[in-house]
Amino acid sequence: MSMHRGPGPMVAAPVAAAPVVADAAMKEAKVESAPQETAQVEEADLEQAAQMVDMLRNSGNPKLANSRFVSFIDKVSKGDLQFKENTVIDRAGNQVDWESLYDTDVATATASDQSQLENLWKKSADPASMEQFLGSTFNKADAERFGEEGDFNFPPDFLQSQREALEAAFGSTEEADRMMEQMMEGLPGYDPGAMNIDAINRGRDYTFAEENPFREVTDPLAEALRLIREGRDREALLCLEAEVQRNTESSEGWRLLGQLYAELDQDIEAIQCLRKGHEVDPYNLDSLLALGVSCTNELDQLPALRYLRTWIENHEEYQALLEGMEPPPEFEYEAWRRQVTELFQRAADASPNDPDVFVALGVLQNINRNFDAAIQALARACRLRPNDHTVWNKLGATLANSGKSEPAVVAYHQGLELKPNYARSWSNMAIAHANLGKHKDAARLYLSSLVLNPDATHIWNFLQSAVLNMNMNSQYALEATEAIDQRDLKAATQIIEGVLDPAKLPKPLDAPLRPPDETLSSIGL
Repeated sequence: MSMHRGPGPMVAAPVAAAPVVADAAMKEAKVESAPQETAQVEEADLEQAAQMVDMLRNSGNPKLANSRFVSFIDKVSKGDLQFKENTVIDRAGNQVDWESLYDTDVATATASDQSQLENLWKKSADPASMEQFLGSTFNKADAERFGEEGDFNFPPDFLQSQREALEAAFGSTEEADRMMEQMMEGLPGYDPGAMNIDAINRGRDYTFAEENPFREVTDPLAEALRLIREGRDREALLCLEAEVQRNTESSEGWRLLGQLYAELDQDIEAIQCLRKGHEVDPYNLDSLLALGVSCTNELDQLPALRYLRTWIENHEEYQALLEGMEPPPEFEYEAWRRQVTELFQRAADASPNDPDVFVALGVLQNINRNFDAAIQALARACRLRPNDHTVWNKLGATLANSGKSEPAVVAYHQGLELKPNYARSWSNMAIAHANLGKHKDAARLYLSSLVLNPDATHIWNFLQSAVLNMNMNSQYALEATEAIDQRDLKAATQIIEGVLDPAKLPKPLDAPLRPPDETLSSIGL
């Protein structure tokens, strides 16, 4: 759990669409001209209309992009429809019924939509402006490809760059936010209460490895567990993929795959797998608890609260706590936070020896930013389940969240003693060292995490930050920066000293070498 990564969008009387377009075009082209000049102006107007169609279809406004209005302009720009003496005729010269061109969407458009139309018409007259707009704003074709193929990767700063482009295009922050919401609506994972790109990425279907040497293993689930015990997590991933491909209803296979991704510091993949396991078996308590943790790591706090409440609802020992208690309204975050915290506090009072309850309570208190209470809950979980490396990691993350980085390092060390190849704990420990100003150690630890799992590509950004905080005049820092910029893992490990060698790591332990009370008391717990 790495919760210390962050504290964790014409109202006018109905009119026919066609006259609106005609009026707009005439205003732009109202000049005295000779017949040849008139033809040139008309040709320019048609070209501008075609450009406007492109802009509207890429605008993200579904009311406009998919309306008869756009279809009408498109036909006009192609010459399929023409204006003649206040009528509309087709290519054969037949008059077209105005009523068939009436567009309810545009006729009932808001003043904001009308303003957007006017802005787009003006911009379509300037090829450079149009090209900039089409190049910088969200492209619906890309969105459709993303939904169909699952291979469209949004960069981390995508939302901000889109807002800036839209604000520049429409001259209004409010309009830009409204457009962003319209653009994102309908994409997998879209949540109007918490619109973010990671949520969309989590909505994609899980992508399996194309080549998997474990596909023919007789019992891939058992083989995966064996590999995990030996510290061979990345091979275990492939085994678990084989398990769920062979048995799509394997709730435990999906859960273990999601849990393993969480330990490898890949929360998006973790949530994809855990959600699949939850779909297969909505009553799997371990999946629900893991989903609550992973959603918290990704700062998806409202979904985390919903999963944790469902855990209580499905748990035989605690479901009675919900008697007479309705779930809060869907998007009332504060009501969810208060209710779910209260439920788990009551569960902890009723069952002081249930480590799962104290893990969940620790996660909830992190959401509440009540770090003292979270530390106490997770310390209790460590005493109740001292052989669980993930619980020690959660305690370390919470200590770091509260500004106690030195005790956090102690907790991380305990988790790494139990599971030396625990990639997430290596990166968390790097963050703690960075907080202590030990940037060279932080760089070594970040890179160690990347050596364990090169697919956790976000760690490169943390590594780059650690190096930038060193003396940038040194040859060491310059060479390291170049290797990081190129994402060259081999070169980076040759420059940055002290990076772990996975081949030399000890095997995971079944129990800590010293009693948990001794470790906890050493950090005042």
